[in-house]
Amino acid sequence: MKTIDTTNMCSYLQRKLFDENGEYHRIWLALQDDPELTAVVRSRQLHIYRNGKKVLVLAGKSAPKILREDPICEMLKQVETTELFRTSQSWDGAALPDYPQGRPELVAVKYVIPQGSKLDWHHHDAMNHGVLVQGELTIVAVDGTEKVVHEGEAIVEMVGTVHHGENRGEKPVVLYMFYLSQKGLPLSVPHSEIPIK
Repeated sequence: MKTIDTTNMCSYLQRKLFDENGEYHRIWLALQDDPELTAVVRSRQLHIYRNGKKVLVLAGKSAPKILREDPICEMLKQVETTELFRTSQSWDGAALPDYPQGRPELVAVKYVIPQGSKLDWHHHDAMNHGVLVQGELTIVAVDGTEKVVHEGEAIVEMVGTVHHGENRGEKPVVLYMFYLSQKGLPLSVPHSEIPIK
């Protein structure tokens, strides 16, 4: 494996490169396997060269910069499929209920939770899951159990268990949730009798 000093690399870029499901992980693997490719970290970005000529710059949050046509750049154009989860349990390990009888109503909701905000206590009667696309969300069950969901991660919510979400992070949370519901069934049932601390 090539030695590349990644000490000063942006932490977002590190996750994209080094995590097995990261957006740029295939590029990182190709970089190790191709003797013509070298790389160096500059301004927290990864600058990739082929035979001394710069071909690609990868950044953490901004779009990659393609400087020359190159096989490694083609990897950015390939469709990649990543299964985020396959489970019959919610995040706390509880078994999900059977599908409801009758005609389903599928609901998709985008939530934007400001920094420092806490949602009210509630529970869900419908199964739901989603993807956190920005920020960091802490989910707290009524018994004190917590789950921290990070940017890019998927979550399978509790069904029937009282909980709430908190944005303890440094930026607004953007969360997409998908509900397997039925007409007239509320997406969440409030528990205002429980105070938020």
